[in-house]
Amino acid sequence: MTAIPHPGVRRRLRRLDLGMPRLTRRGWAVLAAAAIAVIVAFSVGWRDLLYVGCVLAALVLVSALSVRARVASLSAVRRNSPDVVSVGDRTHVQIQVSNNAWLRSSPQLWRDHTPRGFEFRPFEVLPSLGARGDAAARRRLDYQLEARERGIVSIGPLVVERSDPFGLTLHERVVGEPAPLTVLPRITPLDGAVPGRTSIADTAVPAWKTGHGHDDVIARDYRAGDALRHVHWRATAHRGELMVRQEQSQDEARALVLLDIRRESYPSSAAFEWAVEYAASLLVHLGDTGVGVALMETVPTDEGVLDVNRTPREALLDLATVERRTVRGSAYLPRLGAFLAADPAPVHAVLGCAVTDQELRELAPQKARASSASVVLVGDGDRMPPEEIWFAGWRSASASPSDDVAEVWQRTSAQGARS
Repeated sequence: MTAIPHPGVRRRLRRLDLGMPRLTRRGWAVLAAAAIAVIVAFSVGWRDLLYVGCVLAALVLVSALSVRARVASLSAVRRNSPDVVSVGDRTHVQIQVSNNAWLRSSPQLWRDHTPRGFEFRPFEVLPSLGARGDAAARRRLDYQLEARERGIVSIGPLVVERSDPFGLTLHERVVGEPAPLTVLPRITPLDGAVPGRTSIADTAVPAWKTGHGHDDVIARDYRAGDALRHVHWRATAHRGELMVRQEQSQDEARALVLLDIRRESYPSSAAFEWAVEYAASLLVHLGDTGVGVALMETVPTDEGVLDVNRTPREALLDLATVERRTVRGSAYLPRLGAFLAADPAPVHAVLGCAVTDQELRELAPQKARASSASVVLVGDGDRMPPEEIWFAGWRSASASPSDDVAEVWQRTSAQGARS
């Protein structure tokens, strides 16, 4: 989900950018006293009181103009290090503030605007900066910021506040531009190797290995024109159909993570966020084992195509902004079958608990083309899949938003697990 500032926040930032000062309580009191003095002076004909009222009003006006002029001379350049983090991680925000005026600036207050999902930054003191050209004309501000929600957000801009010597007006001004920060889902470390075949129903030949520097020999269906010397006799005897050898390099081998993004599949947004976190943790874990990883979502793009990312980085960046979509049906199943037919691979499905038993029964036969398969049903934590899932060789588990991601992975990766 991409964090978008609330309309009220955007209006306030626009007002600050226009340089509109505001009165403090003391300023409102002085302005009210000036108005009362003018009204009374006109009522009773007291000229001296009229002068007092005009002086008080002029004092407020001059204070507003002076405080506005001094803040506008600042500029700021920022960067986030790193600019891509996961939920729960911290980024180091660095801001270099410069005084572009030929006069030394007075001490002011500053804070950084942070979007929803980040801690609110209180005002801090910005010390006096030297005149333009001086070595003391620049100062670096830095702080740590913890990400609490995934998305692509903007950190900043810098908001500088200054008051006049009488404390009658406050001026807040936006200084500099914001910097983008990509917040990935929370990544939970997972233990254990990628599970292999555990069922006699698994007739696919593994398409990946954990070793490096070797080509993997996989078997595919015989096609017209294939040479007989490429027949894979062991796979043919095992499958009962003519199979041929096909060599696939380790760099091309990959696993598939299937993520359900249909709104109707999840009972709550918390369940969906847990599913996204589990999928992201899987992508990182599988990638660390030396397996290429692809991500497939259950909802097609606007062009009607189910997009499959070929790199873990692309997949993680997609998960930073993925949202639930209101789409019914299981149109992803034919696309999943076509993917596995061309590239047999381990499959890890993360589905909402509200999926129908009929959809799971249609999903079960896809295991025949996968070297291993697991499915996690996310929701209330007690959803049991139909028997066809187990008999086809899928590992299955149910999960709720309160469950530990690593524990659920252990349940699904355990040999012969059924939970």
